Amino acid sequence: MSKIRTAAEAVRLIRDGAMVAVNSSSGLCCPDVVLQALGERFDAEGHPRDLKSIHPIAAGAMFGSLGVDHIAKPGMLARIIGGPTRRVPEIQHHP
Repeated sequence: MSKIRTAAEAVRLIRDGAMVAVNSSSGLCCPDVVLQALGERFDAEGHPRDLKSIHPIAAGAMFGSLGVDHIAKPGMLARIIGGPTRRVPEIQHHP
């Protein structure tokens, strides 16, 4: 069995309440496709819920990458541990 997965297959492994680490420096090396798939899964299924997200700096927000804005959905995130960004990402508008 291959260990290579599509973004949609990878995010199906994330359970409610999981800690999700996003290693990125703003738009540089941002896993935008994976974050998009995660947001799309939540829109379709309502899961995963109550995630904890950790990232050293706001992932995305540069070079056309939405980054963590893909997961800025009420009920999806329980806690965000992250660094600053040059613009206010959508994620900061959802308590």
